[in-house]
Amino acid sequence: MPMRRFIVVSVVAGALCVSPALAQRKGGPAVARPAPKRPNRPPQNPARELERFQKMPPAERQKELEKLPPERRAQVEQRLQRLDSLPPAQREKELKRLEAFQNLAPERRDAVRQEIQNLRSLPPDQRKQRLSSEEVKKNFSPDEQKLLHESTGQPPGML
Repeated sequence: MPMRRFIVVSVVAGALCVSPALAQRKGGPAVARPAPKRPNRPPQNPARELERFQKMPPAERQKELEKLPPERRAQVEQRLQRLDSLPPAQREKELKRLEAFQNLAPERRDAVRQEIQNLRSLPPDQRKQRLSSEEVKKNFSPDEQKLLHESTGQPPGML
């Protein structure tokens, strides 16, 4: 009986060791596996991407833009055209503002983006009133308030 148990244990142990080795054979049928999907998401900091595109010669810029998905390419081209139309000092200011926005924590970026959209929908006098409200001062840091002012064309007041 002990010999029989020893043989059974040996056979089972041998099968466990051999099975993975057989599964890795080179000559066996290949199992088709789909390539892992990589999401087409924009880079972490669009300000740096725009700055990089701005510094490229036109031919290189076009070549790099062609590599982007169509929707992303249209967004980047639109931003580049807008930046190219600005005087250098204004262009630098816009890039710094975009960089500051991208450096916010994601949840703060969402809150600031939503407030900018809200402010842009208001008439200028209401926008100015909203920017100086206690609610904005309470809910947004001084740096975020500065972004709100700059993004809506309102000169920052006493923050």
